[in-house]
Amino acid sequence: MAFSPTDAAFEGFRLARRAPMAIFLWVLFYALVTVVVLAVAGGAMANFMQVAQNLETGGEPTDAEIMAFMSAYFSFIGLILPVGLILGSVSQAAVNRAIVRPAESAFGYLRLGMDEVRVLVVQLALVIILGLGFGLLAGAVFGALGAAIGMAGEGMAPILSLVMLAALIAFACLVVWVAVRLSLAIPITVAERRIAIFDSWGMTRGHFWSLLGMTLLAFVMCIVVQTLLSIILMPIVYFAAGGFENLAALQTMEPMEIVRAMAPVAIVILIFSAIISALQAAILYTPFAAAYLGLSGRDDGGAATSVPTEPSTAEL
Repeated sequence: MAFSPTDAAFEGFRLARRAPMAIFLWVLFYALVTVVVLAVAGGAMANFMQVAQNLETGGEPTDAEIMAFMSAYFSFIGLILPVGLILGSVSQAAVNRAIVRPAESAFGYLRLGMDEVRVLVVQLALVIILGLGFGLLAGAVFGALGAAIGMAGEGMAPILSLVMLAALIAFACLVVWVAVRLSLAIPITVAERRIAIFDSWGMTRGHFWSLLGMTLLAFVMCIVVQTLLSIILMPIVYFAAGGFENLAALQTMEPMEIVRAMAPVAIVILIFSAIISALQAAILYTPFAAAYLGLSGRDDGGAATSVPTEPSTAEL
């Protein structure tokens, strides 16, 4: 089992060099995703932002205003969450497929089939384990510590506060440890064409620090790429907007005039956001697929393709 954390962390850059057309198609995919999300949840998002702004500027909120805020929030989340999970499963499956099954390069590795369904199931399971599970645990632990601090005398309160700080650090370490141990669940699921939530636990045994270092290195590179692209974006937005001095005129415009005036800026931002999203996906997701290949011995992806193929599925 040959696994180099440094080599795995740079897998996204190798993929961009090996399959630039796939990156280009991912850019188009993310641009389409943004348009779809805005079309599906744009109204709910605008309503939520308006209600939130009213709360901030309206003094002490009433019960009716709080209920309106919660209703707007859940309406927005109810639309954005399922759309985000579905589109996220397509993206995750494509990026992992590019590494563990590189021969399936049609349409930039983008598909809409059983791989994506399985990835969606694994994503939901991880959300429940890492989100809901740890959220309930944190609520119970820190709720009990908070109550203990409230009931303690002045002499014990500082000690219990230190205990809560130590518990917070320990809890954060526990979340990171579990997340790293389960980090290969999606690569295994895509490579072996089966739902594999806990198989990652055994495969990552003894490799926690290597995988954590790989993740941190990939994250740093992702931030660097995003920063460099943002530096490029700023002057382009400036010229698309006609200069910052023209932005002040937006305050006197009607809503439709603002939409027309800001359309060039919105298009530029949409394109650059799609580019950043595609590169982020390549940089952040591919290291885990490369780690899977190394730890499983499928270092060339060939063994992954030896799994019996499924009937053809709809391709995106």
